[in-house]
Amino acid sequence: MKTAFIFPGQGSQKPQMGLEFLNNPMGQNLLEQTQKVLDFSVLELLEDEHSTKLHETKYTQPLLLFVSKLILQFLEEEGFHPDFVAGLSLGEYSALMASGALSYESALTLVSKRGEWMQEAANQNAGTMAAILGLEDEVIEKVCKELQEQGLLVSPANYNTPGQLVIGGKKDAVEIAVEKLKEQGAKRAIVLPVSGAFHTELMTPAAEKFNDFIKTISFQTPSIPVLSNVTGVQHSIPIKAEILTQQITHSVKWKQNVEWMLEQGVRVFVEIGPGKSLSQMIKQIAKSHSIEVTVLQTESMKLLDQTVQELRRMKEGNR
Repeated sequence: MKTAFIFPGQGSQKPQMGLEFLNNPMGQNLLEQTQKVLDFSVLELLEDEHSTKLHETKYTQPLLLFVSKLILQFLEEEGFHPDFVAGLSLGEYSALMASGALSYESALTLVSKRGEWMQEAANQNAGTMAAILGLEDEVIEKVCKELQEQGLLVSPANYNTPGQLVIGGKKDAVEIAVEKLKEQGAKRAIVLPVSGAFHTELMTPAAEKFNDFIKTISFQTPSIPVLSNVTGVQHSIPIKAEILTQQITHSVKWKQNVEWMLEQGVRVFVEIGPGKSLSQMIKQIAKSHSIEVTVLQTESMKLLDQTVQELRRMKEGNR
């Protein structure tokens, strides 16, 4: 039975996330290592229950990577190594780190810059996003294409699950698309409270800066296959930096990532980081293919302990 470690992206962050994993030398060492790279206080931001900064993308991105690494350390210490790794958007960097393709310091530096430049692009090019529920992907793609032909900037941004696709673009274009998609039979079409149209053309200024910067980062050959949000399948070897640049302005093919892993025989998914949004998506995707999966979470020490016990039980059962 194959296993995948999966890593969440922006939107899964919450105040005080990961703090209970710091009560040990391994966690403290990682905190020190992280603090040397970042120019803000990690603890200050995580401990503040009412901080709005936690939801600013330039802080969110490195903090989520840090928390995922904190939890990953425990699983690695217990001797658990997956057959595949994948992440949603920002989570792809956690996956690259977990695969050995990127060092932790390189991943942290990359996501800090990525967050900063995506925030700048969002401020520069006002945009929004909307979740479309209950329509075929092809219908949504067709409506977006028709609006693009009229000069409106709107496109698919996140392929989440069957019947859930997020679109993004200029505010007026997204609002027009929402109305048209409701007419086409969407069960719900909800404009999201986001600061920008991520994974669309409006992020081009960020992608241009990122493209220059990522050339200074060295990638290693991954020891675990890692999936690409842009292609929907496994990253080619060597890892192509330009694919990560494209990820900033291209649709995130998360549904396709999960379907690809299911095709490879993955039946156990471990969500490494705060929240359980990826777990819920995976259950829906697997159900649409009539496949039974086990999905485990790790956001608290209690959940992590349960996950470790379950993985041990499975490991022993496979002997």
